[in-house]
Amino acid sequence: MLDVAATQALRAADCKQRFGVYGLFYDLPLGGAVWPCRSILELIAHDLVPAGDPSPVLDRRPDLLVVMMNPGSSRSVEPGFTPPQVAGVAGIAAVRRLVETIPDTTQYQIMKVMAARGWRHARVLNLSDLRETKSPNLFRHVQSLAGLPGGDGHSIWSATRRDELLRRIGPAEGSPPVILGWGRHKALFPLAEQCLAALAGRPVFGVQAPEGPLAYAHPSPMMQAGKDAWLAAILGQMGAVG
Repeated sequence: MLDVAATQALRAADCKQRFGVYGLFYDLPLGGAVWPCRSILELIAHDLVPAGDPSPVLDRRPDLLVVMMNPGSSRSVEPGFTPPQVAGVAGIAAVRRLVETIPDTTQYQIMKVMAARGWRHARVLNLSDLRETKSPNLFRHVQSLAGLPGGDGHSIWSATRRDELLRRIGPAEGSPPVILGWGRHKALFPLAEQCLAALAGRPVFGVQAPEGPLAYAHPSPMMQAGKDAWLAAILGQMGAVG
């Protein structure tokens, strides 16, 4: 357990020394295109990862759940890794190959929260699984896909993926805490609404943004002062409830 100042002072190297990062990648045919996706990201203490194959981590109950916007540029550390192409939305849940993934500054923020609270495993989900690096493109894709039959299948919060979601987050009773940090853009609010409905009854934390009740500040804004403020706010919320 660390206090706020010690948590803010952790460096990327400190985080990587404590935790590994593993992703579940797939390619999704939808709307006449094939979309690169990532459904799950596991941030986990190195000694909890089975040697050889990290996939059993998917069956662990995490200490923390996190919901972000989308995977962005997330990718495997293996240059030659090719994600499996699923045969439609129904095939996503069958993907089981976890691969080591290159961490980013947002994930370091979550690792810092984990270090502060003494947690060893966080599971990150997203409003959209689409691996799109540019936010305006993501918003455009989400809105265009929404008009297609089954076009929300890129989101684990969609009704068609309900069983898969429950396997990843477990029952509401006794749920791990959930951090919300998907940002402020209104194009994602329909997915955010589905997400919050699915999380009903769980302990939820997040820095509310002024854009409305569906907007939650991103954990890693550009300036370091913003990153530190987010950490202080989240740890303050969690400390207030024990």
